[in-house]
Amino acid sequence: MQSLKDIGQELISKKLEITKEFNELLEEGYVKRLSASQRNLDEINEWRSQLIGFLGEAIIAGDSESVGEKVSEWARITGEGAVESQLPLDKALKTISAYRSLTWKVIKEYVKTHSVDPMELIEVSDIIDPILDNAASVFSSSYVKDHKRSLDLAKEAIQELSVPVIALTKDVAILPLIGELDTYRSKVLIEKSLQKCSELKVNTLIIDMSGVAIIDTMVGHEIFQVVRALNLIGVKTILTGLRPEIAQSVVQLGVSFSNIQIMSNLQSVISQMSKENSI
Repeated sequence: MQSLKDIGQELISKKLEITKEFNELLEEGYVKRLSASQRNLDEINEWRSQLIGFLGEAIIAGDSESVGEKVSEWARITGEGAVESQLPLDKALKTISAYRSLTWKVIKEYVKTHSVDPMELIEVSDIIDPILDNAASVFSSSYVKDHKRSLDLAKEAIQELSVPVIALTKDVAILPLIGELDTYRSKVLIEKSLQKCSELKVNTLIIDMSGVAIIDTMVGHEIFQVVRALNLIGVKTILTGLRPEIAQSVVQLGVSFSNIQIMSNLQSVISQMSKENSI
C-alpha cells in the first residue's frame, strides 16, 4: 500500500528530528546523567535515530520481521552502553515509551494532511508494536547480562584485594589478612593463595593474622585446609600474628593447629629466615 510506504519514508526522513525531541520527554536527572557519560549526546541521538529508521523500513516492507535481526543487535548494544554509562534500567527503559510516543506523533501529523485508511493505521500499529516490544526485551536482557558481568569483574577485583599474596623474595611470599574471616572469604583464600603461590613459584607462604579479630570453628577449619592444600603443591606455610584472644578462642573451639608452624609475629619469622639465609 502506498500510504504505508509514505508513512515509513516520513519516519526515515525525520528520524534525526524525532530523536532530538527525546530530552523533552525524559526526566531531567536522566538527561543530566546521560550527558555526563563518556558518550557525546549527538552521537547518542545518531544512534537512537537508527531505531526510528528501522521502524520506517519495516512499515515500508509491511513486515516487522524484516528488521528483526537489526533491531535485536541494536537493542543488545544499547543495553551494554546503558550499563557502561551507569544508567538505571528503569530510567533507560523509559526511552522505549519515548520512541513510541514520538513515532506516533509524526504519524498523526502525517495523517492530518494525507488521506489514510484507518485499517492501514492498524497495520502500522501491528508492525511498530512488536518491534518496540522486542527492542525492550532484548535491551533488558542485554543490560542485565552485561551488568552481571560488570559486577562479577568488580567482585573478582575485590577478591584479589582481599587476598593480597605479596612476594618478599623469589622463594618467600606473605599474605596479610585484615578484617573478618567468614566462610566465603576463607574459600576465596584457598583458591587465590594457591593460584598466587603457583604464579610466584614460592616455596614458603607467611600468613599474617594480626589484623584478624574473630575466628570460629568453620574459619579455623578453612585455614587448616589452606595449609594442607599449599602443602600439596610444595609450599610451606607459617602462621604469624595470632592475637591472644584469637589463640584463646581457637583453644576453646577445639581447633587444632598442631601440625602447622606458628610464630608470634612477622619480625620473628624474618629474623629466623635471615639466620637460615632464606631471605
